[in-house]
Amino acid sequence: MSLTVPTSTGLSRPRSLLRRAWGRLRLYGRGVPAPPPAREQAADRVVYGMAQPILGARVLLTDPDLLREALVPAAWLAIFCALVASLSHDAVGWWGWWRSFYKTFAVLAPLPSIIFARHYARLAAVVRWRLGFGPCGPREYPLFTSLRRAIQQAILVAVGVLPFALIWKALPGVGIGISQVIVVLWGVHWVVVDAFDDARVLLPGETVRSAEATDRQAPPPWFVRLFFRVADRIRVQPVAGLLRRFGRFCDRLALPWRGEFALMEANPSVALGFALSTAALLATPGLNLLFRPIILVASSHLLGHLEAGDPAQHPQLPAVSAAGTRT
Repeated sequence: MSLTVPTSTGLSRPRSLLRRAWGRLRLYGRGVPAPPPAREQAADRVVYGMAQPILGARVLLTDPDLLREALVPAAWLAIFCALVASLSHDAVGWWGWWRSFYKTFAVLAPLPSIIFARHYARLAAVVRWRLGFGPCGPREYPLFTSLRRAIQQAILVAVGVLPFALIWKALPGVGIGISQVIVVLWGVHWVVVDAFDDARVLLPGETVRSAEATDRQAPPPWFVRLFFRVADRIRVQPVAGLLRRFGRFCDRLALPWRGEFALMEANPSVALGFALSTAALLATPGLNLLFRPIILVASSHLLGHLEAGDPAQHPQLPAVSAAGTRT
């Protein structure tokens, strides 16, 4: 079953903007896999990105086997959080219990991506196949590698925005507020990168080593290039040199995700829409418990189409069509 994607956009018209956007959102999120709109339709591509978690939720709800496998890590985490909340002396009444539950959940939320990394990798391959992208295999890593990558990412999230946060905090009045917004945006940005990373698979003929080599051929991430650009404009050489060293440090830490950054930079409208809906999903009580399964399906669908339209993602393989077949 295929979905006909509109060839023209009405989102640029001021009249009935919200109604038209809502119509596009329902269309793209109806649970039928479809490629993104043309690149010149930037507004439609934003809405397409926003619709991906909706599509992901619908795909899960209509496939009991997929839903059961997707909920395994979330179920174990929820059981542990419920146990901690039940044993907590501060969890008085239902409100106290839920507060303790969500507090534990927030602290332990990154753990499933480490402990169940291989499970998510296999699930991503199954999702790709179920969505019609053709045969593929999981991009699995040993537990130690998953832990090391998680530590690298945590360091980047913590220190990558530090120079800009310090600059804005130094400004009077609005500085602190702007720095807080930057930190939030930076965190959501990395959630999207992590979602794309979880959805990576190996196409026939690929290995983990060859796929990583392809990813590392991508240019440094945008924030690393920004550090270098700012350093080039600073005339105080000790400060400029320190900023360049900081940029190189961040580049080494971000090396495993160069491919994801390049894909996001090549599709900014889609990535923006996906980030907006991802942030909304994270902020919704109840739904955020199912955040990772929903986002895994959504990012698998989205990445499948984006990779099909970008031969640089798999340069050593024949061209891959949007339907998952090679030409």
